[in-house]
Amino acid sequence: MSSAAVTKKPTDAMSQATQQGSLEAREQSAKANASAGLNLNLVGAVSGMFSSKSKKETEADGSSFEERSQQAGVKGAGAANVDARAAASAEQKGRQMRVQDKE
Repeated sequence: MSSAAVTKKPTDAMSQATQQGSLEAREQSAKANASAGLNLNLVGAVSGMFSSKSKKETEADGSSFEERSQQAGVKGAGAANVDARAAASAEQKGRQMRVQDKE
């Protein structure tokens, strides 16, 4: 963007006021910023146990019979931690000036 596009030319009223010896100017500015963070920690543990028992019997006629027993157990534990932080700031400035030349 060229400087000619940014610079405002004085209006006729402003030019006449300047020629008469008075000037009025205003200036304003504003700025703001913000930041945020999130931290998530997960911890978990699992332990288990498995047992099996088998028993096989053979009958007198030659047939067989098998008996099985199985057991399983599981234990688990977990924990979580969440931490969130945020910060923000804003600033606004303004200035007004009026000069009159008394003749």
